[in-house]
Amino acid sequence: MGEQMNNPLRSPGASLLAFIALLGFAMGAQAHNRSQSFSHWQWDAQQLEMVFTVKAREVTRLPPVENNLTSLNELLATHLQRTLLVAAGEQPCEAAGKPEVQTGEPGYLTAKWSFSCPTEQGLRLEIHSFFPVAASHVHYANVAKQPGNSQQYLFTESRRSHAIGVSDNPVDSLYRAFAQYITLGMEHIFLGVDHIVFLLALMLLLRSLKELIWMVTGFTVGHSITLGLATLGIVNPEASVVEALIGFTIALVALENIVAGHRSSQVTSYWLAAGLVLLGVVSLGWGRGLPLLTTLGLTMFVLAHLPLCENKHTAIKLRPALTLGFGLIHGFGFAGVLSEVGLPQQHLVPALAGFNIGVEIGQLLIVSALWGLRYWLKQVASLSVTEMAPQMLSAILVGTGCYWFVARSFSLV
Repeated sequence: MGEQMNNPLRSPGASLLAFIALLGFAMGAQAHNRSQSFSHWQWDAQQLEMVFTVKAREVTRLPPVENNLTSLNELLATHLQRTLLVAAGEQPCEAAGKPEVQTGEPGYLTAKWSFSCPTEQGLRLEIHSFFPVAASHVHYANVAKQPGNSQQYLFTESRRSHAIGVSDNPVDSLYRAFAQYITLGMEHIFLGVDHIVFLLALMLLLRSLKELIWMVTGFTVGHSITLGLATLGIVNPEASVVEALIGFTIALVALENIVAGHRSSQVTSYWLAAGLVLLGVVSLGWGRGLPLLTTLGLTMFVLAHLPLCENKHTAIKLRPALTLGFGLIHGFGFAGVLSEVGLPQQHLVPALAGFNIGVEIGQLLIVSALWGLRYWLKQVASLSVTEMAPQMLSAILVGTGCYWFVARSFSLV
């Protein structure tokens, strides 16, 4: 008791002040709404049809061109003409006119373009679109030679070109699908800042390797279930709601880190519930935001769960279950990219398994690095620093999660 009085930085009140002070830092954070685009290519003999999809917000990043185009449709068409190259063998494919751009799903633009290739040799795709304005941009391309037989390719700042093979060997095709989706899964979690932040928030309360294993297991089981359900079309939640809930999971886990073991956890639950009710009222008045039932469900969950954190042992004991439940939400987030890229129907199971394995590999690498960093910090830092760091870092994560939750609820980011 005396030690806590002498070290005010360990109190919930100090952590709350740290949260308020660091909220400004979180306001600039960006995460799962990363810069990305998608394309689907239908390859038929010497004819190639392309459908390119990107968020309209990404097009606004493009600099003005010579004619000072103000239409996003024209700006995207001009940009694609300059940044897409298709070749068959050593000969460029001839583009048919300009890309035809139109509004797709809400907030998206879709461009259709066709090419005539001089031969039926293997293709080479060069996609430089959006990389000059967003180095972290990621492009996912799906190339199909016939319905149900497709290949997936990932384009990044360092990998803007891919050779598209012509082999129809079933074994090669199956292996390629499995390997490509492993890479896709790893890239997805490495670039998904909010998933990494969530893992970090979960680890800050843990004390042993056994607790870490239970946490990783819970998250794996949770996201694997919903990834499969969403990818197979059994469950299709609204993407904007999922993105907002991912922010909520980060904020709540980080807040639990702060209040665990303190009697203030119940009072905190009342304040958080009041904030959710206010959010629901604003949503009703504004006509946008989370569905009322979703807000009501979150309110009931907060009032039921946070008071349990008055006992730190109970909070840690419940963390695997909490991780599994929140993993279900993150699984829907993982499925979002697959819904855009698509899965090869002839290799549906290996592709889905490969993506999930890739996510797991990336997750284990991230968790291992964070756990190693924590161990190193304990070896080189003083006791006061190692005790204070999780509280301060959790305060930052509360602010970050709250920002993502509110901003995504109202589609502000």
